[in-house]
Amino acid sequence: MSYDLFIVDKDVPEPEWFDVCERDGEHVRTAHGHYFNYTYNLSAFFTDYKVHPKHDLDGLTAGEAAARIDKALKDIYLEPLYVLRGKYNPPNYWGSVDSAIAWLKLIYDYCREHPDYIVRERS
Repeated sequence: MSYDLFIVDKDVPEPEWFDVCERDGEHVRTAHGHYFNYTYNLSAFFTDYKVHPKHDLDGLTAGEAAARIDKALKDIYLEPLYVLRGKYNPPNYWGSVDSAIAWLKLIYDYCREHPDYIVRERS
């Protein structure tokens, strides 16, 4: 299972999100948003840093989400990575603290570029 996170122009109706959003490695000619996907296995990590896709980011503007992610990243880097890895890395190796941080940075960058877009989680 994974999170399906859309950061999309607020004027695009939900049934069209998947068609108009770019996905990693894929260019959509008339993109009006971006689709991000990540495993549920880091749910506790996202929850603890208040950037859980379903509970903390869904419904925010991209600008609001960027501010929340910025704070989370600053808080994350106050902890040694080896401590975070020991606490949150899943035993099945699907996802990791390192890749979750990278995913948050991608979302942060996109949100900063499109602050008026809306963040929607639809897994």
